[in-house]
Amino acid sequence: MTFLTIKQCHQLLKECRESSNEFVWSVAMICLATGARWIEAETLTSSGFVTGKVIFRDTKNGKSRAVPIEPKIQEQIREYALPGPGRLFGPCRSAFRAAYKRCGFSTPQQLTHILRHTFSSHYMMNGGDILTLQRILGHGNITMTMKYAHLSPDHLESARKLSPVSRL
Repeated sequence: MTFLTIKQCHQLLKECRESSNEFVWSVAMICLATGARWIEAETLTSSGFVTGKVIFRDTKNGKSRAVPIEPKIQEQIREYALPGPGRLFGPCRSAFRAAYKRCGFSTPQQLTHILRHTFSSHYMMNGGDILTLQRILGHGNITMTMKYAHLSPDHLESARKLSPVSRL
């Protein structure tokens, strides 16, 4: 499993911004900011885009989930969304693939899923906890999420810090 560095994220978002497709940057940003699957972000409706969070309703496991998002990012995304009720974005997966290809990254098997892996990996490396990540990603069981556990800088340190011996 691979993920993008922050520098690569900047490069990819720049390529998306320069795309002729008006929606690709917004959908990529939602995926990168929330860990959403591409299809969840691309099919997002206006009712799922409330201040400070994104509500994904048509998910892989059929369960809705709400994920916080920076209001500033949300405002930028909204500028490129379709007006009115209904879907916020038109199709843009192929535009993302083209932007990704222009970057020259060597992770072709993951393509749109790379943003989900990038979110998850950076979330754990920045100190996030595995159970919260499970909820953010909407995984039905913890096994799917555990592939990111090793990226946490303190994922085993808690045993020392939280054991009863630490209070003796």
